[in-house]
Amino acid sequence: MVGVLCEGQTEENMVNDFLGPELAAYGICLVPTILTTRVAAGGPAGKGGVSKWAKIEKDLHRLLASTHWAAVTTLLDYYGLPVDSPGMSDRPTGSAADKVTHVERCLAERVSHPRFLPHVVLHETETWVFAAAEQLGDWADDLSLARELKRQADQAGGAENVNDGPETAPSKRILKLYPRYVKTQDGPVAVMELGLTALRAACPHFDAWVVKLLGLAPQR
Repeated sequence: MVGVLCEGQTEENMVNDFLGPELAAYGICLVPTILTTRVAAGGPAGKGGVSKWAKIEKDLHRLLASTHWAAVTTLLDYYGLPVDSPGMSDRPTGSAADKVTHVERCLAERVSHPRFLPHVVLHETETWVFAAAEQLGDWADDLSLARELKRQADQAGGAENVNDGPETAPSKRILKLYPRYVKTQDGPVAVMELGLTALRAACPHFDAWVVKLLGLAPQR
């Protein structure tokens, strides 16, 4: 089993509805856990969204302390990642992929555990929805939506290059074009329809993560 520390409900749904079933075919069982963000006095812990690295690190160490995981990985968005996360303050110049790879390497060094496989999504899981533009257009019954999402992804040089500005992040762009978009439902549905093979081809950083996960598959 592989524990997946997820940023929120959307990421959990992506694991349960899309990644989990796809990788189960290879003998890999993904089990999502949403970040714990707060604990109210006498009440349950809050789930999803995080502002400080310490909260992420605490949940990671809690998961890694359980020896039944073959590995623990993350499904965290680069857009909005806490600014105090390892590697964020000294990101190199260059492409977004270079920057996020640097952050992942720093996360691995900070946690320093042999079963930890950090993954930070470029730039958020809605990036994957840009790759599934045609599928979202079919779901919304709006071919012009599909065409515009594909145009923007092509203009950026690929879905993973759609940038992370407050008004131009993937989710903000989709909501502007499709105000009825429901992150926790519509995104996972579109990506499921696209499928793992096509998403890996469209998103190289995502593909590199999948390669690492597939390396955990039992030998047959």
